[in-house]
Amino acid sequence: MPVFVLIPLLPLLASLILVLGGRRWGEHSHRIGIPAIGLSFGLSVGAFLEVLRNGPFSISLYRLFQSGSLAIDVNLYVDQLTVLILLLVTGLSGIVHVYSSRYMIGDPRYNRFFAVIALFTFSMVLLVMSGNLLMLLVSWEVMGICSYLLISHSAQRPSACRAATKAFLVNAVADVGLSFGIIMTFFTFGTLDIQTILGQAESMKDHTINIMGWMGLDMHIYPVTLIPFFLFLGAMGKSAQMPFHVWLPFAMEAPTPVSALIHAATMVNAGPFLLVRLSPLIVLSPFAMTFIAIVGATTAVFAGIVSLTQSDIKKILAYSTISQIGFMIMTCGLGAFAVAVFHLLAHGCYKAFFFLSTGNALRSVEPGHGHEASLHPPPKGMGILYGGALFLACLPPFILFSGSYEYLWGVTGFTSATIGFRIIGLMTVFVTSIYLFRSVTSIFVHGPKTYWPASGHSPLEPHSIRPQFLNGSILSSLLLAIILLGVMLTLFWSWFANFLAPALTYPGMSVHEGIVDSGSKIWLLVSIGVAIAGWAFAYSRARSGTQMVGAVNRSTRLYVLFWNKLYFDEIYDAYLVNPTIRFSHWLWRNIDIRVIDKVIHSIAIYSVVFAQWLWRVVDVNGIDRIVVGFGQQSVGMSQWLWRVVDVKGIDRIVVGLGQQSVGMSHWLWRVIDIKWLEQRIGQVGKQADTAGKLLQAAEPRTIQHQLLVMIVWLVLATVLLYILV
Repeated sequence: MPVFVLIPLLPLLASLILVLGGRRWGEHSHRIGIPAIGLSFGLSVGAFLEVLRNGPFSISLYRLFQSGSLAIDVNLYVDQLTVLILLLVTGLSGIVHVYSSRYMIGDPRYNRFFAVIALFTFSMVLLVMSGNLLMLLVSWEVMGICSYLLISHSAQRPSACRAATKAFLVNAVADVGLSFGIIMTFFTFGTLDIQTILGQAESMKDHTINIMGWMGLDMHIYPVTLIPFFLFLGAMGKSAQMPFHVWLPFAMEAPTPVSALIHAATMVNAGPFLLVRLSPLIVLSPFAMTFIAIVGATTAVFAGIVSLTQSDIKKILAYSTISQIGFMIMTCGLGAFAVAVFHLLAHGCYKAFFFLSTGNALRSVEPGHGHEASLHPPPKGMGILYGGALFLACLPPFILFSGSYEYLWGVTGFTSATIGFRIIGLMTVFVTSIYLFRSVTSIFVHGPKTYWPASGHSPLEPHSIRPQFLNGSILSSLLLAIILLGVMLTLFWSWFANFLAPALTYPGMSVHEGIVDSGSKIWLLVSIGVAIAGWAFAYSRARSGTQMVGAVNRSTRLYVLFWNKLYFDEIYDAYLVNPTIRFSHWLWRNIDIRVIDKVIHSIAIYSVVFAQWLWRVVDVNGIDRIVVGFGQQSVGMSQWLWRVVDVKGIDRIVVGLGQQSVGMSHWLWRVIDIKWLEQRIGQVGKQADTAGKLLQAAEPRTIQHQLLVMIVWLVLATVLLYILV
């Protein structure tokens, strides 16, 4: 188990190594990031197998803070939901790292780029594995900082800097709601541990707090009802839901790998994950659930329509992401959390493919190499294709209304999920039947085409190609492959729902509680009828030669309205940004300059005047006089001490001692030094005479021996004299 700590730790270590290494890594930085993310993905697979065999597990690291009953532990929690998101995040991040190793060649900030995307991956992985709300909030904010750094990667472009600032500010505003929700959650439950909160959520359903008690008033609220609203505000910002969606289209200023990472693996997926992770708490607030469903549905419809009116491929993909995330949020509001997770995984995979492959696709349709299909009624003799399109249009009803897909919507047992499934399912069947009709007729028939020259001037004469039909065996094989795919998806949906169900089972709620089995056959028949109606609508439009795509006239007000994204950016600029800037200027002129600056200047002037008064009154007339008087007294005291103590006392004593010492010295010289020393010298002289006489009596010696003896005796006499004296 402890080895799974490396799942978030490896990207963090890779980021730190790249940051501390500086530019020395250069264009070899990917050699640090790619292996780290690859190993993290391998460990995520191991965690998936561990959960599949033994169920959820937690990893306690250390106690971060403890005060009284409050204890905040740094711990990781891994369950069925966690491992599925981990596989998506680490897998797609690894692909993005590999893609970036070639895409970013020549970029002067190559090392910085890989350091930040590794930290970006770490923050999302830690958010998914967080065991308490504090770790979740920290990783949530780190992700916002990383998004700012990545969007502004090309800082030399003002548009990139503005886009990064916009993304950071919008998310910062939304994160205030998330922070307040976490504070209220702690105030209500007394803990930040997610599993403890979810376990106590049902028992705290009727708990109230008096928010006006500090004023002596009574105003009781149900915190369990309000907490989901504040938590969802944070999710709205990260997942770009209306009205906080305006930052995501501008985030396309980032390099393409960053866009793929934000849209597919991180950032926007944080909102749906937060709702699913805290779903036992979310479902206790029906008003919050309704609000979430309305916001998600509104965002999905709005962004879907806007994406149809855009011409910039990146903005099309951005609004497509907003629409898909809105659909996930809506399903969370309906209680179909399993559908939200399934859609999140599927959307992450195909949206990453879209971003990483769009560049090559655009190169293949450069000016001069494209063509436009002319709009002519289809030729006769296409009955087999129309019949095949009708057969394909009838497959989605069987997959949706008679297979295991419906089980995904009923895992948490909400009647609203069942109703939402049927409404959305019928809409999907109708739209799918129309697009299947168009796809079949466009794939198997090459209608008349008009080729445009590279110069872009007047078109050449259209070159018509006779309809070409594929033989029946190929069409039959295609139909058989689609049927097999439907059966495989049915089995996969059933396994997916069963695997995820333990993570979405709440106290007091049983699986399939909200699914109404009665009337399923009727709904199947209704969906088949809707599919036939969609096919009939497409057929009538095809027979009449009416264009089914781009039917909205560019001159209509409706098209202009959605082409300008309902003027959200202009409204924000007109009613939020510009008024805020003007208010800031007003504050600067009237508060900062006329009030604060004047107060500060007045304080400075009065401080100088007061300092001058202190100098004259206190310093000169007070302190200086005291110091001068004290100095004069000190000088007088010193003179008195010199006359009385030094001259009359110490000097007299010293002089008397000196005179006594001189007299003593004279007496010692006369008595001891002269008399005693002369006696000692006389004795030595006598001894020397005696020795001389003895030497004369001795046998003759050479002059050298005599001198040596004299020297020896002289030395001995000197030593003896020194010793005696």
